[in-house]
Amino acid sequence: MWSRRLKETMALTTIGDGALALVAPREHSLLWEVGPEGIRRMTRFFADNPNYMRLLGTSQIAFGLWLVFRQYR
Repeated sequence: MWSRRLKETMALTTIGDGALALVAPREHSLLWEVGPEGIRRMTRFFADNPNYMRLLGTSQIAFGLWLVFRQYR
């Protein structure tokens, strides 16, 4: 039972994060501009290219839905 709950929680988090990336791609990306320089460069890239961030958000939503539908069959 706990593994199903964990999978559903992961799906919810992934779908929510993807939705935020679709709605406010630049702001959402810059929020995570912390850590090593390589990570900062990556977040700045996504902030400067919001369509790539939207694509990533769409992929996250699709992955989250795949997790949920796989679990409920």
